[in-house]
Amino acid sequence: MSAPTTPLALYRAILRAAGRMPTKNRRHYIWKKARSEFDAAKREADPARIQFLMDYGLISLENINAQANHLRADALFAPSPR
Repeated sequence: MSAPTTPLALYRAILRAAGRMPTKNRRHYIWKKARSEFDAAKREADPARIQFLMDYGLISLENINAQANHLRADALFAPSPR
């Protein structure tokens, strides 16, 4: 999958990645954090600042994907309760 190139595409990718988190609390935290960050930046007009925020968002998306993969793998290999 290619990297999102617009703020809306990045926002949607972050929400999709959050949906892969194994717990409801983690999903909701990421959804709320993404919403607050995008709301805070929606009136930004400085192109350099917008590029910085996009780069930061892409790094955050990579981190969310890595955490989701790691946590889901841990859940798959966790010992079953007896």
